[in-house]
Amino acid sequence: MAHVNPSIFQSALERRLRDELLAGEDTQRALRHVDRVPGRFGAVARQRQLLSNAFKLTRPVAPRVLDALAACKELLGHEGPVDVFIHPEPMIRAAAVYAPPDTPAIVLSSRLLEVFQEAELRFILGHELGHLAFEHFTLPLPAMALASDWDEESGRLVSPATALGLYRWNRAAEASADRAGLLCARELEASASVLLARVSGWTAGSVKSELQAAERHVDALLSDPSARQRRSEDEEALGGFRAHAFSPWRVRALVAFSKTRTFLRSAGRYASEEGLSDEEADTLLAWELRELDPSYLGKSEHPELLQLALTTGKLLPVLEQLYQERAALSERARLVQHFTLLKAPDGVVDNLGYLELKQIAGALTVPSWLVDEALRGASNPLD
Repeated sequence: MAHVNPSIFQSALERRLRDELLAGEDTQRALRHVDRVPGRFGAVARQRQLLSNAFKLTRPVAPRVLDALAACKELLGHEGPVDVFIHPEPMIRAAAVYAPPDTPAIVLSSRLLEVFQEAELRFILGHELGHLAFEHFTLPLPAMALASDWDEESGRLVSPATALGLYRWNRAAEASADRAGLLCARELEASASVLLARVSGWTAGSVKSELQAAERHVDALLSDPSARQRRSEDEEALGGFRAHAFSPWRVRALVAFSKTRTFLRSAGRYASEEGLSDEEADTLLAWELRELDPSYLGKSEHPELLQLALTTGKLLPVLEQLYQERAALSERARLVQHFTLLKAPDGVVDNLGYLELKQIAGALTVPSWLVDEALRGASNPLD
């Protein structure tokens, strides 16, 4: 079996975003804080949650699973041991766990193992291996966004821009893990079916029409780069704000990678110089994640108003200004999404806070599901 260097399939955009975050002083301060209180949140809490009542799989018990894992490890070039656990539950779930010095692990629900076919199983194992191979737990969310030192006036240790940057990187990290999954599965339709099953629990749904729509969208953006500059005022334009596994942007990113020479070569479908370059696929991914770019905080005509809103929650001046200037739908949606992420970095908010967020969405005349999607993304940062 051909060996693939992890740097080939990891998104260059993800690596750049991660490096930029790690270079930040507030990021390093938050990481030191998380390390000092490991039992409060982060890897230890995640490990306890996922491994409680789980059973470690062995080759005599689950040869199909461990053989698929071994094949994925070889293909992706992932070295070192990885344990696999099964958790008894009726939901389709999977997660990677890494809490040094313990062995990295992948946790699969019993329902998943009952219903997934071979290619689907390879995708989910490859996806979770991707999280481990790319060391996505180096920037633990939501722990870093929640990190705070109440002896300081600022409260949370990372700035609003850094917090938003963390969630943007997190999305890019999921795209990288999806690439790893597709390399292992080698079947685009089976891979997309897994994304649908993870968010819905439904394994009989057809993803063909969604894949066809995604392919048309990718082809249009590649053939006419100016299309990336056009703004749309309909709700379909807000697909990039979805946070679940079968989000339109995530399906399109998977389709784009399936067209790359990197994937075609690995899947044995490569001929001559056909296919996209990795740079083209990353350009499209950056476009998909543009609404999470925190740089708008400094580029806005009213940066002080946005900073005030996102750090103190005083939104009235911003709402009035956006209303007067007839801001685009995507701009208003972005503010709702970002305010939700900063108000509830872990997706946890009481009923009054939830209603407040819904009211803000209404005041900005954007769909209220934006609040729910932002909370979903914050509560499940790595799927």
